Formats: sequence, C-alpha cells, structure tokens
Amino acid sequence: MDTITHGIVGALIGKALFAEEPSRALISWLEPPRTTDRVAILSCAVGAIFPDIDVFAGPLRHNYLAIMTWHRNITHSLVMLPVWALALAAVTWCIARRARWPTPQFSDLLAIYLVAIGSHIFLDIITNFGTMVWSPLNYSRVAWDWIFIVDLTLTSLALMPQLAAWAFRPLKDSWKRALPLWAVFSAAAFAIGPLVRPLDIPFPTGASFVLAGALGCFFLLPLRRGSGSRAGRVKWSRIGVVLTAAYLSLAAGMHHSAFQHVSEFATQAHLDVQNIAALPQPPSLARWAGLIETSDGIYRIQFAQLGDEPFHIDFFPQAPANQYVASARGLSEVQTFLRFARFPLFKFFERDGMPVVDISDMRFYGQRRPPPLQGDIDRPPNFTLEVVFAPDGRILSRGWLREE
Repeated sequence: MDTITHGIVGALIGKALFAEEPSRALISWLEPPRTTDRVAILSCAVGAIFPDIDVFAGPLRHNYLAIMTWHRNITHSLVMLPVWALALAAVTWCIARRARWPTPQFSDLLAIYLVAIGSHIFLDIITNFGTMVWSPLNYSRVAWDWIFIVDLTLTSLALMPQLAAWAFRPLKDSWKRALPLWAVFSAAAFAIGPLVRPLDIPFPTGASFVLAGALGCFFLLPLRRGSGSRAGRVKWSRIGVVLTAAYLSLAAGMHHSAFQHVSEFATQAHLDVQNIAALPQPPSLARWAGLIETSDGIYRIQFAQLGDEPFHIDFFPQAPANQYVASARGLSEVQTFLRFARFPLFKFFERDGMPVVDISDMRFYGQRRPPPLQGDIDRPPNFTLEVVFAPDGRILSRGWLREE
C-alpha cells in the first residue's frame, strides 16, 4: 500500500479510537494543544507511516535491488513490532514532554504505536507485493492478493470521513466548506478517466458520476438539518473505520471468487499447475488477473467479475535452457530476484547480435508485454532484470531494464 494511504488510515484510527470529541470551535494546529488528542493522532499517523522508512535503504547503500532485499523487511516485521512501538513511544514521550504538550500515558502511547504499525503491516500483507512479516527469523514473503498496491477507493473511504468531520465541525456556515470539498473531489473523479485511459486502465464516464454521487453522501446529505455537525469527529471517523473494514472484507470475498475462477480454468485446461494466483487489477475490485505457472511457461488470464467481459488469455513460454540462461541464473542479482519473484519468466533473444536474457516477475505485467523472442522493441513489464552477454559468454551488462 502506498505511504500516503497508510498515513491517512493511521490518522483515521487515531481520531476514531484514541482521541475524544474536540471543541466545536475551529482551533489552529499552530496553537499549543489543550488535550492529549493531538499527540495521539499524530503518533498514530506517524506509526502508520514509520515502516516505509526502509525505502531509503536503497539510495543510502546504492543498492538497486534494495526494494527486494530491504523494503517490507525488518520494519514490517510482526516479530519486531513491539520493539518499534516501544522505541517510537519513548521518543514521542520525550519530545512531547520537552515541548510541554499534553501527552497520553506511556502505556497508551505504546498501544497507539502497536495498532498504527500493525495497521501498516496488515495493509501491506493484503497486496500482492509480499511482506516479510517474520523477519529476521524468516525472510519469506506473505501476500494475500486482496487489493492492488494503490487503491483509490480505500484511500477515499479513509479520507472523506475525516474531511467531512472538518467541514461540519463548526455549527455555523459548514456549507462553505462542504460544497467546495464536494466540487473539488467530484472534478477529480471526472479527471481520472482521461488520465488513466492511456495506461489501458478502463474508467468509464459513468463511474465518475457514481463517485460524485458517493461523495455527496459525505458532503451534501449531511447539510440537511445540520446532521453533519451533530455527528462530530469521533463518529465520522468511526464511520470511516467501518467503511474501510467493510471494503476490505469485500476485497477478501472478491479475491476468493477470482481465485476459484482461475482454479477452474486450470482444471478444465488440464494444466500441470506449479503455482497459481489471482491478482487484483486497477481501478476496481471487479478486474482481476489470474497467473498459472506450468513447466512450459506462464498463463495470464484477465477477466472482470462483474459484467460480461470475456476472458483474455495469454501464454508466455519459458526460454529454453541454454548456456546464457544458465549463466544468468547463477548471478547473485538474479538469485535475489528469484527469491522475490512469485512468477518469474525467462526470455532469451538477440539484440544487435548480442545474446540477452530478460527475467520478469509476471505479477507486475499489467498491460505491458515482455520483449518478443525476436527482440522487437516492446514495453517490458515492471521488475525486469536484463543480462546482456557477448557472443563468447562474457557478461557485458546487468541491471533493471528501463523503458527508453
């Protein structure tokens, strides 16, 4: 899950579970806090973001494979969760005391960080990237494949109730904040389609109208008889927690159904299945991709669970064994990649007379296709390692394959 969504969910949890109802008057965050709520909310948001500090490991160590070796490793570990929570609680306690901000009890701070960091780990587990939750005892990756790594629906369900709580907090003139918020986010809903269609992500205009209507439930309906102002921040935030939990439950159910579809295809096609998965595709839970690894190659099945869209099936053969493929397999970088990749695909071709081996993780294929066997120019999937050889077998270059 993206870091911004983690922070939004953390703030939502902080307001729903660890803060009380604030004063009806708007109070600037530049003013010194009067209660412990501000420290509690900030701590929950910081704790929910904290595990992603590992993204700096790669640039600091100049390691282009750090996203596979360091990211979602020790800072995302359930084993280390109490250690991180204790450390962050101690730091927060010291800083807040020095700044003379009202601070929750240390035990409450510890609970806040346990919940916040735990929410981050959980939201990463349910994506298809994989999280090393048992690090440093075990470095295998857990991935439940419920939602895509960036899910705007989840982000919106966590953000909109918080914005609504802010818009309706004063009893007077709340429409001056609610209406502009509805207008801005509705305009963004209509802008999404033209932005994502060049990426081959379907987003019909009708979906924008549905989104604008859904946004009205947060910003327009509560204007009637002042119901939005009466709800208060805590209730709005708890509504957001319930909606988020309901959406994740729906995602789990949709994944189960999608996995059944993929399994049925493999059974009916009499495939020798070595690995199988159903992966969510943007922009909604209706779109899925099934991956089936066999001894000959990888099947990719794209389908929609809602509507009558036909299955789209591609088969990607594994490169036949040869000295170049064997040499690439022996490289330490490729070994690291293979420990990360759940559906690795080897391609062998020649470019300008030079043998080339590409290794892709087909989880991240999306709408992009690997280079064809004859070496014609095409857009590769994300997470593709390329090893270029001289005809005599010497390695000329290795690293990520990047688009021109």
